[in-house]
Amino acid sequence: MQLSPSGRIVFVAQWVLALILPMFVFLGRGLLGAQLGWTAVIGAGYGAIITLLLIVPPILALIDPVARAARSVRGRYAFATVMIWTGAIVAGLSIPDSDDEGFLDSAVSAWFGMPYEVSIVIFGVASGVAMVAWVAAVVFAVQGIRAGRRGE
Repeated sequence: MQLSPSGRIVFVAQWVLALILPMFVFLGRGLLGAQLGWTAVIGAGYGAIITLLLIVPPILALIDPVARAARSVRGRYAFATVMIWTGAIVAGLSIPDSDDEGFLDSAVSAWFGMPYEVSIVIFGVASGVAMVAWVAAVVFAVQGIRAGRRGE
């Protein structure tokens, strides 16, 4: 398992984005044209949980002695981490929201005039990609710990 050429960027960005992405998904999307409703209100609690979950893979990656010494991450871990970020950004742009009067436009609905139902499908796929990528990042971080302890 080789260190990634972009591993140094991921090594630093993973900590910053673990804090910023949940805020973007629940609140920051309003700056890009999404109408904010109950998801933004309830998102404060979910955002804290998601932040804690997003910090788990970087903590595990720090245990890898080879990667930590190089201040980098391994290739498969870097790919999985970037997929988490991509899924979270697309989910934030398409997350369905509503208020007491009905459905509200997501950012992609506001930009492209997509119906609410299409936004729900995009959100479901993107959040699914992010969840699978999170599991993969945890697995790849553990594999990196093993490889690092063997000196690989």
